[in-house]
Amino acid sequence: MKCRNCEQGDMQDVNENYHYRECGLDNVTIVGITIRKCPECGNVMPLIPNIEGLHESLAQSLIKKNGPLTPAEIVFLRKSLGWSGSDFAKNMHCDRSQVSKWEHGTVEMSKPYDLLLREMVASGKKITDYHSIELVWRRNIKPRPLRLQLQKKVWKEAA
Repeated sequence: MKCRNCEQGDMQDVNENYHYRECGLDNVTIVGITIRKCPECGNVMPLIPNIEGLHESLAQSLIKKNGPLTPAEIVFLRKSLGWSGSDFAKNMHCDRSQVSKWEHGTVEMSKPYDLLLREMVASGKKITDYHSIELVWRRNIKPRPLRLQLQKKVWKEAA
């Protein structure tokens, strides 16, 4: 296969580690994947299998890390949820300017927001129905009766 960059060299497949900067994180290396390299111009084209699974694994690693999330990690996790900056602000119950400050590193994300983002990613819930979210936060809703029943030594909500 000819190089798409210089159209001179034949791409050669090699199996090696790849510094995956394209994900937006500077510290990610994919170990032992096929990389196509052009001997003429040096163009590199990684062949990344199951990229969705890779991004899910990255997200799971980030939410388990110790310490606060970095701006790049916040952006990565937001994108892993499929949210725009505005979607993120709405789901985090803050304004868009606050999200921008977190993502550009001008303000560190507070611990409660950090934990909320990690929980949203952990639960895998990509909330898209904003109407439902707003219903949850209404103040004048009467609590519904909860009935619990022990089933095989585990408490569950009864029908």
